[in-house]
Amino acid sequence: MKTSTIYQKSIKDLSQYPHDLLKKPTSKKLGAAGTRVLKGSLKGASVFTLTLTERETCPKSCGHWEDCYGNNMPFAHRFSGGPEFEERLFTEIDLKAQKAKAKGEKLLIRLHVLGDFYSKDYVIKWGAKLVKHDNLNVWGYTHVTKQDCPDTWAALLYMRKNFKDRWMVRWSDQPGIQFSANSEEIQKPVKGAAIVCPEQEGKTAACTTCSLCWEKTTPQIIFKTH
Repeated sequence: MKTSTIYQKSIKDLSQYPHDLLKKPTSKKLGAAGTRVLKGSLKGASVFTLTLTERETCPKSCGHWEDCYGNNMPFAHRFSGGPEFEERLFTEIDLKAQKAKAKGEKLLIRLHVLGDFYSKDYVIKWGAKLVKHDNLNVWGYTHVTKQDCPDTWAALLYMRKNFKDRWMVRWSDQPGIQFSANSEEIQKPVKGAAIVCPEQEGKTAACTTCSLCWEKTTPQIIFKTH
């Protein structure tokens, strides 16, 4: 059983890493580098992404443990969780949020391109930053469940209840929860209730031209397996 990424050399040593941890999108799906949200209440927001090390930071109950789409991302810069990582990450967020606010702008951070919320304390620190910066917004997905990671799950639930308009993290592969995003293997489209990701259907150019995942609580989103 795999326990980390298959691309071990892509895990970056923070002491030797000269770049920002938060990246501008480069994939077609997320939007070209430098793009902003083009639709909805966050129109104009700058988008950044964060990539952790898959499997190391993920719950073992994830249904895509073996066929994680990280298997197809050899060039991604991956980071391991922990105190050093968190100190650097949240200092960087402070700087970016303050700089954006001075311009009257919002930030939207995509969590996580790879990896997941690996601890309760990590989630709580995100909450502290949402309190500190009212222009900070988070969008993403998590495979954390109440059964496998009860403390982290409770922290994520708290975030969703208390920052509904700015913490748009959908529960992955949990179709019993309305605010979820599920694999096509476990959920099928239902008119008005569950739809396939519009970008994957060729109905929109990118996440930044769609905004559905963070803009609406319905319908549930279905993702085709990468």
